[in-house]
Amino acid sequence: MGWQEKLTQEEMDVVKKNCVTKKINLVLSGIFLFGGLLLVPGVSGATRTNAVSLPPPQITDSVSVMKALSERKSSRNFAVSPISDEQLSKILWAANGINRPGSEGHTTPAAMGVQSVHVYAVTDKGIFLYEPQSHSIRLQNKGDYRMTTTKGQSFVGKAPLTLVYVADSVAWGNARRVPPADQQTIFDSVAAGAMAQNVGLVAAAEGLGTCVRASIDHEAFARAAHLFNSERVIIAQTIGVLP
Repeated sequence: MGWQEKLTQEEMDVVKKNCVTKKINLVLSGIFLFGGLLLVPGVSGATRTNAVSLPPPQITDSVSVMKALSERKSSRNFAVSPISDEQLSKILWAANGINRPGSEGHTTPAAMGVQSVHVYAVTDKGIFLYEPQSHSIRLQNKGDYRMTTTKGQSFVGKAPLTLVYVADSVAWGNARRVPPADQQTIFDSVAAGAMAQNVGLVAAAEGLGTCVRASIDHEAFARAAHLFNSERVIIAQTIGVLP
């Protein structure tokens, strides 16, 4: 049984509750931050009740980094075929997974150690937030919202997966020295770029196609994913099976 079939009706019903909890956490984050503490979003039981665990990422593949680099390219033509649970696991782990559990180290760098960029996975089933700590995805909204991640590129609605990289300025309150807003934007962009490159290499190793895109309907996606004013879409990356 794939991860999409694991979503029960009960889990679907908690999406609204999850969004309310997310808003409460955001407000509390600001309150605790003012006092020198930060409430990490997504740690309450209510926000994890509809999380679906992914298979452990397989990290012993024989394709070399140099081979993957030689085959990495942008693709805008995809077959109407799903990607496997194992491929989804590799892709999300490569984007922002934890590769050093003892130190919470991620697969991609983050300025000052601040994990300000989150990865949203958009499929024909819904919008999901990737949670690195548990290597799981959490439903944000049920339905096919793939075309909210573009401004009319038809191939996006055909591909099985689009990742959307979203920066949250609230996370910068965790920094030992909070950088100016313009530097935060630069740091967020660098982090998202590193994530996209990792995904591109994994896609090449898996024989999948991928395309990094700036053409995004920011307002439509923000509404569909229930983003808040502190959250900003940086870039999208569409992934699919080559024809």
